[in-house]
Amino acid sequence: MTGNEIRKRFLEHFASREHQVLPSAPLVPHGDPSTLFISAGMQPLQPYYLGFSQPPAPRLASCQKCLRTGDIEEVGKTERHLTFFEMLGNFAPTGDYFKETAIPLAWELVTKGFGMPVDRLRATVHPSDDQAYEIWTRSTDIPEAHVTRLGDNWWGLGRGPCGPDSEIWWDRGSDVGCGRPDCVPDHCERFTEIWNLVFPQYDQQGDLSGPPSTAEAIQRGIADQALVPLTRPAIDTGMGLDRMAFVLQGKTNVFETDLLEPLVDFARESSSKPTALSERIIADHVRAMTFCISDGVVPSNEGRGYVLRRLIRRAALHGRNTGLTVKLSLGTELVIEMFQEQYPELHERRRFITETIDTETDRFARTLEQGMEQFEKFASRGGNLVSGADAFRLHDTFGFPLELTKELARERNLAVDEEGFRAEMAGQRERSRKAAPQQFALAKDLPRSEFTGYGELQTETRVAGLRKDAKTATTATEGETVEVFLERTPFYAESGGQIGDTGIITTPSGRVRVEDTQKLVEGAIAHLGRVTTGEVRVGEAATASVDEARRHQIMRHHSATHLLHKALRETLGEQVVQKGSWVGPDHTTFDIPFNRAITRDELRRINGRVMEKVRAALPFSESQKPYREAVAGGAMHLFEEKYGDVVRVVCFGDWTCELCGGTHVANTADIGTAIIVSESSIGSGLRRLDMVVGETADELVWRDRELLAELARSFNTTPNRLPERVQALRAQLKEAEREKEKLRDQLQTARLGGGDGLAVKHGRVDYVAATVDASTIDELKAYADRYLEMVRSGVVTLIAGDKFVIKVSNDLVSQYDATRLKALFGTGGGRPQLVSGKLTVPADEAFQRLEQELGSASK
Repeated sequence: MTGNEIRKRFLEHFASREHQVLPSAPLVPHGDPSTLFISAGMQPLQPYYLGFSQPPAPRLASCQKCLRTGDIEEVGKTERHLTFFEMLGNFAPTGDYFKETAIPLAWELVTKGFGMPVDRLRATVHPSDDQAYEIWTRSTDIPEAHVTRLGDNWWGLGRGPCGPDSEIWWDRGSDVGCGRPDCVPDHCERFTEIWNLVFPQYDQQGDLSGPPSTAEAIQRGIADQALVPLTRPAIDTGMGLDRMAFVLQGKTNVFETDLLEPLVDFARESSSKPTALSERIIADHVRAMTFCISDGVVPSNEGRGYVLRRLIRRAALHGRNTGLTVKLSLGTELVIEMFQEQYPELHERRRFITETIDTETDRFARTLEQGMEQFEKFASRGGNLVSGADAFRLHDTFGFPLELTKELARERNLAVDEEGFRAEMAGQRERSRKAAPQQFALAKDLPRSEFTGYGELQTETRVAGLRKDAKTATTATEGETVEVFLERTPFYAESGGQIGDTGIITTPSGRVRVEDTQKLVEGAIAHLGRVTTGEVRVGEAATASVDEARRHQIMRHHSATHLLHKALRETLGEQVVQKGSWVGPDHTTFDIPFNRAITRDELRRINGRVMEKVRAALPFSESQKPYREAVAGGAMHLFEEKYGDVVRVVCFGDWTCELCGGTHVANTADIGTAIIVSESSIGSGLRRLDMVVGETADELVWRDRELLAELARSFNTTPNRLPERVQALRAQLKEAEREKEKLRDQLQTARLGGGDGLAVKHGRVDYVAATVDASTIDELKAYADRYLEMVRSGVVTLIAGDKFVIKVSNDLVSQYDATRLKALFGTGGGRPQLVSGKLTVPADEAFQRLEQELGSASK
């Protein structure tokens, strides 16, 4: 049974049993900045479980894309560790069914749907879960001896929903693992967990007196009211597709399945010296990076981009070590071919994915050289150990896996502090750990607001809640900072790149100046500000007034981004999509994936197209449509964004339509002047355009005209002849620089011809150690070139101020590598033939060290 068939059979099984099958959410979480990637099937459904929003159906099923990198170092070393994987699951977030249905549904699928022999299956339950034990032994045909109670069968995060779980295991046979006839699941490798059924039936509101691993501990938790039974217990299950595939396909590990084996073969057949470990790592990472980029992640030095950069560079490094003879991006083509039927966005973004990988691998090739230089610096410090901190820096900054650092160290008879390295890694993981579900649980009781700001900027409302220092309050007095929650509000909360509104909230007893508006969770809008007069109280009437002038400028800029998006796609190609934006009252930025600078001519055409549509006075229109209908109709949308079943479609005439929740002008003519003021790189394969419109653009035009006129007066010319005048002055300056260089060369030649400073010493080799008068490193290098021409074979070391240069003739490089002699003088970098840097010791001491190193031939 292929992986595609397993996925299809799972989803069809639950669809035929009244479950609505949901498409996979993107890997990038929606509305949850506390975690980088989706890492479990139920993660995108958390708002349904916590009551923040209604699920589209009581019963749900999905195949969710997931990414976990916490155990990235284990990938390829074990039978099951992966970074990217697909999680199959069925869910009842509102309590439509519980264990009595979930367990038989799962058993029916594994035994009948997948045809797995009953005698090869095992089930485990929590020691306190008599209900699950009874269902397994009475409602299925599994032998009672094959149901085991395990203390680990508990799911929870310390606060919020929690409960027992039940796992289904596959028996790989007595010849695998410990060999004991009484072996049970979770004891050794004989048993492989294939499905976890989670039963959230408690709300943990306090600390338990001990680990929740026994029935007694759970009973104590209930008695102490630390565990409160939920009125609507839910169902959340998860089955890893890759793991199920290796079981059903009779393989020994996930890399032998049809979901990964073609990628392993690609790595092996494209390498001159393949290894099993590197093949697996390349296969896993190529698949993961393909899905990451498809969902809108691009390489960078932080957050998700850093994770992607690490995946690409780690795969590239293993490709380098195994002699990969083709581009890494060719593996991406194979991933797309394998998975595009389930995930058509892979095919749609094929070009962008491959270009992003090619750009990053080229960049890494250059970074690798820098990393090798850094390693040489660490290795030359003396001693016989590369510290854990240094090994971690090579790993974290330059993508060096520990194995590479150890290999390089062995070549130099050095050891690596692996314990220290692991401690640094553990520290990084701890700093990166997030508790998103806990944050959801703490926010579940926040008041919700009805948004009125599409149609009005002032609303009569009531204060529904207050918070001070993240704690609930009933009043806030003059001078205090406060979060205000209103029943109805015209204030737009920051979302979709548009910043939050500012303004005033007035009550009979006080006044709040709103400085920002944020959406904490779906529907909970926090007005962040300070009480300027009197006090505000929960429950009292209020008038909420948005800063009208500021909002109108924000609306102009937001509408302009829609015109810009369309113009970019027309000019640069349909593969250009929005990767991010920031919309404020003074300017707007717009980020796109593009692997080169946009030319001046392209920018002129893009800006011209935007202004053409401004002058066309295209009317604004909005509608609510089913998501699939809106996308089928051509509305632009973001693949990494998570949308509801019904979406708001914003159009300007019939020229551009997008899925958008922001605020806009009634007509494009209201935008006014629009000017693209800059275009720049903000990361590998990512460009940012900055645009100003309306009043801000008018002010910019006036300022630029004043500046141009002032410059023209300074250069004694007219504005239209200013470029010509500047060009003439630049030519004069360039000629003066050439004359200066010519005179400097003549002076150096005269000095050297007269023996100025040339004192060749004779030791193991001929060498020069001298101070010279040079103001720059380039001048110092020029002196070194001329000295070496005179010495012919030898070592030249020159110092000027706090700078030094070491130059070694080619015939002596194997004996006296300049990068090693560098340690005698200070810090710097270069090649074995030429190094430059900054002195860290007095010049006399540096020359004395050199004499000891190169000394007399008799030494």
